[in-house]
Amino acid sequence: MQELIGADGQVKREFLVLPYGNPFFGRDGRGPWIMRDKAHAERVLNFTRQTLGGVDMMVDYDHASELAAPEGKGRALAAGWVKGLDIRDDGIWASVDWTPQAEAELASRQYRYISPYFRVDKTSREVTRLVNAGLTNTPNLDLPALAHVRAGAPEGVVPTMTMIALAPLVAALALASSAGETEVLAAIGKLKAERDGSEAALNAARTVLGLAADAGSEAVLAAVQAAKAAKPDPAQFVPKAGYDQLQARLARLEEDRILASVNAAVEGGKLPPAMKEWAIELGKKDEASLNSYLAAAVPFPAGAAITGEPKPVKGKLTDEEKAICSMTGVSEADYLKIRDEEGA
Repeated sequence: MQELIGADGQVKREFLVLPYGNPFFGRDGRGPWIMRDKAHAERVLNFTRQTLGGVDMMVDYDHASELAAPEGKGRALAAGWVKGLDIRDDGIWASVDWTPQAEAELASRQYRYISPYFRVDKTSREVTRLVNAGLTNTPNLDLPALAHVRAGAPEGVVPTMTMIALAPLVAALALASSAGETEVLAAIGKLKAERDGSEAALNAARTVLGLAADAGSEAVLAAVQAAKAAKPDPAQFVPKAGYDQLQARLARLEEDRILASVNAAVEGGKLPPAMKEWAIELGKKDEASLNSYLAAAVPFPAGAAITGEPKPVKGKLTDEEKAICSMTGVSEADYLKIRDEEGA
């Protein structure tokens, strides 16, 4: 970490005030802050010079000019005045004329580090300009530097942020006392994910319940309780027992209709008695196929003897029987089984 006392024991009059970084962070994890390269640094200096308007940039103590003095909590004494800002390979450097008091305090190590005070764009996180610098003993950046928050920052930019003690966050998040910044950030991220998930579920509930998009959780809960307590509309539902009875009655009516159709076909000579059970089973499975078969069947002539037909051979279908199977979609094996069992 850079100190303001050189190896020769003399107080430095030049120092790195703001490094390149894409991004860079404070030692306490604050950031990100971005100063991309020399071209970006040139824009920062141009804006800084325009803002200063020809006035020398001040180096104060502990950023009093930005923190304490505006609040009426003390004076902002100068520790030095920046006489030049230039761009080098590692960032923006400043050359300063120290006041005698500040030089003595640096030489005696009452103060040791320098802290830049700068603005960043809150959207891009890019550094926009330097405000000033301050002597400090609690550096946050490795160059060293300290970042502070101040109320009333210009619209569109935010000042750098002050180091916040982790202890209150650790306690609030119910973490182990040894938890560091990584654990704190992970816990905050988990809380955010849970909040997002809860909001998604709440939105879905609003939609199902027909509530407004901005309905609160209390309104959603009230709507759920009302729906739970509401009695079903009799016009929209029937008792299960009644429904089951109706289904059974319809099944019996269907079976009676098929049986009547098959009996009429047997009596009308369209169906041999030996095929009666087969026809009933076909009708239960596919009534449309049975009706198609019976409609196409040619009645036997009245009084015609059917005993003169070739007697079926067990395990073998006649050509007519094969035609029946093809027309009705019944497998030959099933047909044979029914025919042979009834003829046994």
